[in-house]
Amino acid sequence: MIQQIFKKICIVILTGWMIWPWFAQAVEPEDTMLMFVGEALDVLSIASRREESARQAPAVASVITKEMIYTNGMFTLGQALTQVPGFYMAEKEWGTQPYLRGIADSVLFLYDTVPMQSDITKSVHPLDGELSLAPVKRIEIIRGPGSVLWGPDAFAGIVNVVPMTGKDLNGAEAGLFYGYPGDPKGFYINAGHDGGEWDSFISLNGREGAADDRVGNVEAFWGDGTGVPVAPEDRYGYVRADRPYSFEVVGNMNIRDWVTLSGRYSDYTKPYSMADRDNELVWLESRSNPINYIKLEGKKNLDPNSALRFTGYYSEIDSSYEVIDLEFDPSESSTYGELIYDHDFLSGKGLLTAGGAYRNKRVSDAPIWDSYLPDYLGPDNTTFLPSITEEDYQTELWSLFGQYSHKIGKADVSFGLRHDEHDSYEDSLSYNLGVVWSPVSAWMLKALYGTAYRTPFASQLIEEEEPDLEEINTVSLEVSWQPKDRFGFSVCGFVNHISDHIMEDSYAGLSEPNHQKIYGIELEGRVVPVDGLELSANLTALKNSGPDETYFYNDYIFVRPDGTIEKHYVEINYPFDTGPDRLLNLMAKWEPFDTVSIFCRAGYFSSQNVICTTCDTDTIESVPGVWLADVALTARDIMVPGLDISLYLKNITDQDYQVPGTYSTIDGEPFSFLITLKKSW
Repeated sequence: MIQQIFKKICIVILTGWMIWPWFAQAVEPEDTMLMFVGEALDVLSIASRREESARQAPAVASVITKEMIYTNGMFTLGQALTQVPGFYMAEKEWGTQPYLRGIADSVLFLYDTVPMQSDITKSVHPLDGELSLAPVKRIEIIRGPGSVLWGPDAFAGIVNVVPMTGKDLNGAEAGLFYGYPGDPKGFYINAGHDGGEWDSFISLNGREGAADDRVGNVEAFWGDGTGVPVAPEDRYGYVRADRPYSFEVVGNMNIRDWVTLSGRYSDYTKPYSMADRDNELVWLESRSNPINYIKLEGKKNLDPNSALRFTGYYSEIDSSYEVIDLEFDPSESSTYGELIYDHDFLSGKGLLTAGGAYRNKRVSDAPIWDSYLPDYLGPDNTTFLPSITEEDYQTELWSLFGQYSHKIGKADVSFGLRHDEHDSYEDSLSYNLGVVWSPVSAWMLKALYGTAYRTPFASQLIEEEEPDLEEINTVSLEVSWQPKDRFGFSVCGFVNHISDHIMEDSYAGLSEPNHQKIYGIELEGRVVPVDGLELSANLTALKNSGPDETYFYNDYIFVRPDGTIEKHYVEINYPFDTGPDRLLNLMAKWEPFDTVSIFCRAGYFSSQNVICTTCDTDTIESVPGVWLADVALTARDIMVPGLDISLYLKNITDQDYQVPGTYSTIDGEPFSFLITLKKSW
């Protein structure tokens, strides 16, 4: 019934949408829906689906501006989030895995509000070279659930990457970079035009990264379709990974605040090496998950106090995975439409955001593993290949949601509700409550409660008829004090309660449902003691309680006399993986001259367990914590106006450290530098 009503509403609204621009008046009423304007302050739009100050938003929110990206040595999204409290960017063989508030793979990543997620595996994140920050205007961050306005997967937090427009760059800029070790290099070109009533922007960038220098000793395995692996005498050899590369085009066009057309095209490949738990067998893999989309947005001011907004996009992921000498080519596509109604009540004291959405997702050739690959690669196996199936499926999601905020004295009270109706798994109800109170201008208190759900893995949908959805309930309490522009401090305490939590092993399926509580505190401080010098720091501390993870590992296969195969499983228990339980950033930014800035960061993450679903759990291996230091130097207007040079130095003390990999420890990133040259016109 909801589907039929909503479809009729969509048809009526979209028909009217097509004819409105032709009959619209030359001058629209001034948009009163904008609560906050000012690029000098931190602005974000994902907390209430409207622009507002991060400090006043009903969320634990922060913003990374373009200036910070440029001067603070943030070359990738992962490097940017490392400097934000609550985030830990884990180094893995295949790239970077994000942890937020002690939960891995729990962030909804958006690019211009379009999800950058995969349903095939939860380990696809745009944190490395596949996403350039050159065309980015700002990065909006929310720590805490956001499913009411953003749907499933806004689990522990949201990160929205906002690209520039022609209003931000009325001209052109180009840049080159080169680094060491491994000779990474690349370029970017940004061009924008502000025509007053309209503007446009386009960016092209490409890069070639450093190759994985670990040598592989398994060069062939899957054979030529005979159903048996390559013979051991032909299986082993000497092989190295190719260099990773990426190419990206981002663009948008805006006609006032009426219509926006935007899109992204990308292509990248990341080769890397993997090793078994004993580091004896090393094989090469490669992954490519380019996320492309085209999006249309529109807005119609119905009167000075209300507006109707439409968003529609089509996105696709044409993936490619290569494991030794076997290649998979799964693909995903999403069609999404959303209508939102905004209304101001009582001269702006009450603000309503309500709407509905429809999403259709198609997945083709999703690989479902039922075996642990390294167990098959040894010379003793001459008969069996790992069990892999490739599945197609389609899901539909209908959503109705609303959020209302009301100003009572010096407090803003908000609450929201969302109903998601799924055709492939159980329906879900998300809700949030929040109070933002500022007794005086220097003090701000936020009390927040929110829930969220996570979309099941592809293997969950295939193996279970209606899998239980992983759910999180989060309580956050934040107090901030900012008596003047030169000083600020905040403290935030939170509790995450997770139920029906499931982990995915890349080669061997899913863990059993689990539950967990995570308690944490996040501290932030900033001071400007003298003009040109800014000191800042943040600290995150975590503690969790709950049962160990349980995983059933297929340790051997028994072949019966009649030829049938019986698999034997053993139960393995291992601790819940929160990543490091202590994170610290100490940062300083000094501008001795108007055209020169120096940024220094000392970061620490504490010891962590090496969690491996198929390892011996009698003795849990751990790696010690480590301090890392980075420096960024930027000089503007070198010799000619608009010519800038930057030098980014990572791990300047060349710390030799280990971090948990997928099945064993791996070396952390060594000392590296990157030099960039930028010219603006």
